[in-house]
Amino acid sequence: MNALLVVLSISVTQAIFVDVGGWTNALVPASWTQSALGKGLPASITVTDGWVDQYLAGYVWDQPVMSFATLFGWTDKSVLGAFVGNLLVGVVLPGAALLAVVYAFWSRRGFMRKRVAAGAVHSGWRDELAGYWAMIVASKRTAIAGLALGIAAGLHMYATQGLRVKFGVRNAGPLLERMGSDFGLSVNGTVFDPGYWYVTTQEAQWVGWVMHKLGWNQLDNIYFGFNNGIPNPLINPADWMSIALFFGAAVMALLHREFKFKTPTLETATWAIIGGALMGIGSRLGLGCNVGAFFVRVSQGDPSGWLFGAGMVGGAYLGVKFFNWWTERRMAQQFA
Repeated sequence: MNALLVVLSISVTQAIFVDVGGWTNALVPASWTQSALGKGLPASITVTDGWVDQYLAGYVWDQPVMSFATLFGWTDKSVLGAFVGNLLVGVVLPGAALLAVVYAFWSRRGFMRKRVAAGAVHSGWRDELAGYWAMIVASKRTAIAGLALGIAAGLHMYATQGLRVKFGVRNAGPLLERMGSDFGLSVNGTVFDPGYWYVTTQEAQWVGWVMHKLGWNQLDNIYFGFNNGIPNPLINPADWMSIALFFGAAVMALLHREFKFKTPTLETATWAIIGGALMGIGSRLGLGCNVGAFFVRVSQGDPSGWLFGAGMVGGAYLGVKFFNWWTERRMAQQFA
């Protein structure tokens, strides 16, 4: 239940955060407001009333788009740019370096201790490479499953894009309109439809749709009104990806007899809501979640993905430190 509270908190926080105006406009630099006004957005988008709108149109959209390929003077579509710049330099080498750090600080000592106990003679870099590889394949089932899922995800994206090109459908918005369900489409006639799974946007659409039905206009901001829309959750393609994921996870938990609803305590529920709210705000400032802002961008050779990852790791470290302190403090109070 705590996980459901986190998802609900993330969704509600995003829907509120992307549309809140009023006093938050006083926190917006004048340069953002002027830049946002100059973008020529449709009149239905109140770009000067809302911190997030002005942050996006007045600041984010003015930033250069770059990749590791362009940093080396190549194009993303060239062989050198795609495979050397974005893949090798942008993904493989940084990933290998991070794994090396993990090996050096957490895995190496245990591996070398086992080698010595087995009577093996230390052979320098060969032992280090053996330990590095042993760490990667420590759980063969996990490694094989990860590889298989990665290949399946790549094939899924390839097939989806191929179908879009074949039938001339780039977005589900026109399909929904032809089906007679044009409510909640963005001003561009589109909806959030990346073709693969994200974590935060479609859940925020659920709440945005409900709020709009209850009278809170959610189509006058950039996030929903200009980019993603708030279509009926029953026919929103991105929603069904999340529902299918939840269902699949529940099935696997049942098969392993691990499925159980656990009633949260007031304390854990409070932390779940607070944590979800922080993640909701962070996902909008960082332009995505750990999937869209980290994995997707890194895989596309975008250096900002690694910056997001660094912030995510730093935040997780501080969070763990805080909860260790909190837990020790609570235990000391209970046993005092």
